[in-house]
Amino acid sequence: MRRYRLELERVPAEITLSYTGRIAEFGRRATHGMPVAVVDAQGAYLDAAAGWYPRFDDRLMTFELDVDAPPGWQVVSQGARESGGTGWRAVAPQDDIYLIAGPFERYARRHRGYDLEVYLLAPDEATAGSYLDVMGQYLDLYSALIADYPYPKFAVVENRWQTGYGMPSFTLLGSRVLRLPFILYSSLPHEILHNWWGNGVYVDYAGGNWSEGLTAYLADHLLQEEQGSGARYRRQALERYANFAAEGRDFPLREFRSRHSDASQAVGYGKAMMLFHMARAELGDPAFVAGLKGFWEAFRYRAAGFADLKGILEQTAGQPVRALADTWLDRPGAPRLALAEAAVTPLEPGGHAMRFSLRQTQDAAVYPLRVPVAVQLAGQALPEWRFVELAGREATVDWHFERPPQRLDVDPGYEVFRLLEASERPAALARLFGARVQWLVLPGDAAPSELTAWRALAGFWRERYGNVRVRLDRELDDLPGDGAVWLLGWDNRWLRRLGHRFAAVDQALDPEGLTLGGRRYRRAGFAVVALDPDNARPPLGFAGAPPDGIAALGRKLPHYGSYGRLVFTAEGLENLVKQDLAVPHSPLSRTFARTERAPPGPRGRPRT
Repeated sequence: MRRYRLELERVPAEITLSYTGRIAEFGRRATHGMPVAVVDAQGAYLDAAAGWYPRFDDRLMTFELDVDAPPGWQVVSQGARESGGTGWRAVAPQDDIYLIAGPFERYARRHRGYDLEVYLLAPDEATAGSYLDVMGQYLDLYSALIADYPYPKFAVVENRWQTGYGMPSFTLLGSRVLRLPFILYSSLPHEILHNWWGNGVYVDYAGGNWSEGLTAYLADHLLQEEQGSGARYRRQALERYANFAAEGRDFPLREFRSRHSDASQAVGYGKAMMLFHMARAELGDPAFVAGLKGFWEAFRYRAAGFADLKGILEQTAGQPVRALADTWLDRPGAPRLALAEAAVTPLEPGGHAMRFSLRQTQDAAVYPLRVPVAVQLAGQALPEWRFVELAGREATVDWHFERPPQRLDVDPGYEVFRLLEASERPAALARLFGARVQWLVLPGDAAPSELTAWRALAGFWRERYGNVRVRLDRELDDLPGDGAVWLLGWDNRWLRRLGHRFAAVDQALDPEGLTLGGRRYRRAGFAVVALDPDNARPPLGFAGAPPDGIAALGRKLPHYGSYGRLVFTAEGLENLVKQDLAVPHSPLSRTFARTERAPPGPRGRPRT
């Protein structure tokens, strides 16, 4: 970029700058190969990185845009569409100007005064209709939760490259991404919500990127919570942190700028999302929602950092928000919890005393924690919930119950950001992807086309994860013991030797197919993935697919990281089965046997 100074004897009402130029080749983004800027016969993508318009310091701006485009092209930018589709006008302050153009097919619908639009690279009424049918529902949801939708339109724009970008008033989705069925209920609401957080209230990156975590919490997590799957979603976030960011691979949350790896996603999205969940639990729903509304009103079309958001929440609630304290934002790492000395004693003349100790076991300094505990009582359908305030390294708790306690569970709903113990984490694909080393054992006797496809998959995963090493099955006398191992291909010699490692009550794997719950998926008709269900052993996985489906399988599997077994059709790789594996035992749970009543004695007051 070049900087110019314009010196004037007087300041006129308007200054006109005339300039011409050619968009240079800036290179490509490593994650999906999209050029930083492009203008060619197939379309155009320009933003501030291309230097295509003058910027005045880092000020927010409004703009009017008119574009001369080839016949049959559509032009997309922020704000309201004008001039028959080749012009745009943004009256809300913006931090960038985006220009997307190409031979799009445009589909549009009005919803409560807003324009809903879909721009596709080829006619596809079914896909456009599926988006238009749900977009308005998300605008209504977040308008009620936060404030009225801040832009005159929302558009879904198809991209040649497999992106998932959210800009003010539109999102840029890759062709394959856009047609994944779950995107309508995951990425789409996420990108729509960004029009409030990130593209409505902008991010002061010096103060930390709070936007991705808050958006993930109020989009991805909220929709799962409404379906009764909030605990599972939070557990998966903690698993991703343990798999990809723990053990020295994380960094302080305040240093998060944008996602560029699985570790950065685990911190910037997952850790932040969990902290907002803890803040909501501290404040209660009414105060938390009121704080979000106040944050929007105070910083709409302005930049804000974590401290600004925390300040508004505290001002609204009239109390501190410990979950957003500097301790959580400026330190890497996470607390670890251990349960010890749990016992139940009957009392005379009646009732039962429970005593247990809860500890923080991480080497680093302690975190201030409010830990939920569920106690299942005899003859009672639902557990009783209480909290342990763990301000130091350890807290010993004495509680009294009229009914006999049968089971104790510490944080069973994964409400607290913490490092999960290995025995709390089920066998899942992410444990292999996030291992220090992924050993990919290829079938040396497979046909050349299949072996070539497996090597290409290994190259794709190596570029994404950086931890892949490759061996042929016939080169190994023993499997490597220093990481996770993938056995790839139905004709892998090690599958015949280690098929028993994949056995479970409802699962069996052999060189001819996978059996799940009594149903047989034979190798000729399906692509399958299975894991060793024993989470106490080093991770071991198997993947088998027809040669022409291996590349697609390699692209898909990183999106199924929380699952332990998968089945796809051989043709088209349509997902048929995606299942979690069970966790056999949690170290934060205790089951109590029936006990004889203790002799009479003093009854102390319960402490919390």
